[in-house]
Amino acid sequence: MLYSLKSWDLETKIRKYKLENNKTIRSMRNALSKINYIILSIGSILIITGYVLMSGEGSPPAAYNPDIFSRLRICFAPIICLLGYLLNVVGIIYITKKNN
Repeated sequence: MLYSLKSWDLETKIRKYKLENNKTIRSMRNALSKINYIILSIGSILIITGYVLMSGEGSPPAAYNPDIFSRLRICFAPIICLLGYLLNVVGIIYITKKNN
């Protein structure tokens, strides 16, 4: 009888431990919320847009093309890429306020 009480107590402790760990795993599973993913996707779209704006035709060896030094390619597109990278950092760091 004494042995069965000890084993029952041990089993309840194991169940409680598994339940607590399961709650911890569930809370860690969703480390980022929906707003974090939205911010990350907007940042990624900005990065892709910046690289697309930087791309274009090059200058052939026969003729000089001054379009490779346009303001869009050397000023605005890198700034858009930088904003996208910064927005991705903000999307990872941003903490949502949960109503408790």
